[in-house]
Amino acid sequence: MRFAVKFLGCKVSQADVMLARRQLLAAGHEEVPEAQADLHVINTCCITGEAEAKSRQSVRRSLKTARQVFVGGCAVNLQAAQFAAIDPAITPFVGTADDVAQAIAGALGACADVEHDVLARESANGPAGVWSGGRTRGFVKVQDGCDCHCAYCIIPTVRGSARSRPASAVLSEVERRVAHGQPEMVITGISVGDYRDPERGLDLGELLVATAHVPGVERVRLSSVEVIHVKDSLVRALREEPKVCPHLHVPMQSGDDAVLAAMGRHYTAEEYLETISSLRAAVPHVNVTADVIVGFPNEDESAFQNTLELVESSGISRVHTFSYSSRPGTAAATLGDRVPPEEKKRRSRVLRGLSEVRSRKHRARKLARSERVLIDKVAESQCSGYTADYTRCYLPAGAANGGELLDVAVDELYADGLRVSPAASG
Repeated sequence: MRFAVKFLGCKVSQADVMLARRQLLAAGHEEVPEAQADLHVINTCCITGEAEAKSRQSVRRSLKTARQVFVGGCAVNLQAAQFAAIDPAITPFVGTADDVAQAIAGALGACADVEHDVLARESANGPAGVWSGGRTRGFVKVQDGCDCHCAYCIIPTVRGSARSRPASAVLSEVERRVAHGQPEMVITGISVGDYRDPERGLDLGELLVATAHVPGVERVRLSSVEVIHVKDSLVRALREEPKVCPHLHVPMQSGDDAVLAAMGRHYTAEEYLETISSLRAAVPHVNVTADVIVGFPNEDESAFQNTLELVESSGISRVHTFSYSSRPGTAAATLGDRVPPEEKKRRSRVLRGLSEVRSRKHRARKLARSERVLIDKVAESQCSGYTADYTRCYLPAGAANGGELLDVAVDELYADGLRVSPAASG
């Protein structure tokens, strides 16, 4: 069977669909470009109503070329019948990533011996699919589920409670990824700060250090972490282990205490600022980015201004902005959707504008400095990659090869990153 995989949503969704991919490859099926595939495997998202709608749209688009479409993930766990009703060629699979991967392999008549061999090499608690084809960054899922129950979020319903993979399984996956030519590991999970190794008791910071010590690993990056989980062990890893990247994505969601309380977040604006300030004192070169939701039902203009002020005072370099949309099945759904759509759009524009100013200020501090870039994109026109603190850098075509760690000189601000050139040797 010729197949293609795709995902919607977060890095965990990406890691989940890669497990299904690994099962199919191990069973002898052929991965091909999407337009040539008889089977599409799609991992869906339902973090917002819009994400759920996009998941259904993606499934419908797949029907234009594929004879079969297998779908799993959060939106399917929430509304499997809606996906099944789209077309008889669609088969929804409900359950964890492991459940879905095994069910997909079984539905295609995978050889039992091959399937057993794959599963025997993996932890029962998580996936170990490896991207190939020159990808330099490996996404390693170490944790699933969430116990926070934020008022706007459906994820605990579709993902369940927080649970962690054994560190031994995580580190074995890291070794395999290094062997596949991936020098950078991105540690990811739904609530990754809740990580606790069920075998040895390692916490998240200790896991990052252990990952950095795997031979062949050049960088270890954390995908996202809640501010309540920015604890001493994580700060020590950032400060003391050179391979742990000095970039944290720390969702803020709002800078107003009343809005944070209504959202069911577990901190105040002052606590967020104090934590980020303490982090900067310990790791002065850290780059902090954040998520913010605008237009939550009780967010008035004063609350929105408080958010803008917290973005400024905490030194956030980039903000991922989301407009609130009511999500049926969540506690916040009972609050209605009180902020008019046009006002949400205005606040989003203002916040994105502030984010651009903050990003430019962060990048400007790197002018005339030296940086180290891991090249992850090579094209005819140019090549590019990221610094350790997750700043995109662009080089002339032919200046570097994919997967290369390159010392560069920062020449100028460019697009959403920096224009750089290879540093002079000697």
